[in-house]
Amino acid sequence: MYILQSAISEAAAATEKAQQTIVDMVSGFWAQAPYIAIGLVVFLVFVVAASVVKRIIKASITRAKYDSMIASLVGRLGYYITIVVGFFVAAVVVFPGMSPGDLLTGLGIGSVALGFAFKDVLQNLFAGFLILLYRPFRIGDLIKINDFKGVVEEISVRATKLKTLDSERVVVPNAELYMNSVLVYTAFENRRTKVAVGIGYGDDPDNARSVILKTLEKLDVILKDPPPNVRFTDFGDSAVNLEMLFWTSSDQSSTNNAVDKVVAAVKNRLDEEGIEMPFPQRVVELKEAEAA
Repeated sequence: MYILQSAISEAAAATEKAQQTIVDMVSGFWAQAPYIAIGLVVFLVFVVAASVVKRIIKASITRAKYDSMIASLVGRLGYYITIVVGFFVAAVVVFPGMSPGDLLTGLGIGSVALGFAFKDVLQNLFAGFLILLYRPFRIGDLIKINDFKGVVEEISVRATKLKTLDSERVVVPNAELYMNSVLVYTAFENRRTKVAVGIGYGDDPDNARSVILKTLEKLDVILKDPPPNVRFTDFGDSAVNLEMLFWTSSDQSSTNNAVDKVVAAVKNRLDEEGIEMPFPQRVVELKEAEAA
């Protein structure tokens, strides 16, 4: 009987303590509610101010005649810095007894974890700044990174957007672009294109080279300066291989159009001259099985 009464008393005491804790929490919340409300208002003010700071920075950098993407990137950085400052100010308002130094000390406890969490974000951010600073490529350039080839549309804080030749969008992290080799097709005004062709072993190589070269020189889709060139490369399994080299404007449409015209014109001209363009052939011998 004594044990039962003792258990009931302990349960009642625990219940009363829990009720008091809940009452204290509710009372503490209502006591802190005005500070929370003011802190939210302060934070919203900083959010609005961040948008204003972003627009001012972008306008100032644009007026200074810097690249529009640099203006956008720096503007976004100013936006996020203002938001972070607003968070600290709002936290001090919500917790009046806490100073910014206390907040920084508290955040320092998890700095390693935060560093790992935002490592990729920071890498991409700084890579974006370096890309805009050193200009390895620009908006509108045709580039190739790994297996992706496309026109640069936008360089943002995190990534660079490419529009492929098939009108598909590729989003490449800035860190990957900065750390890896990038082929820029439109870095210069003109670029050279190579097209392979083969002639038969029984044909005169000098005559074939002359015919192809004269054909190239008559085409308006390729540049006259630098002039086109034709050179032999190797002995193939069924043909002597040549390489046609010619220059066009560096944009992809000019190159594609030139390749189309070159292949058609050279094929027709070689046919007219009776110059063979052999293709791989296989000889299959069938033997009867010997009678058992």
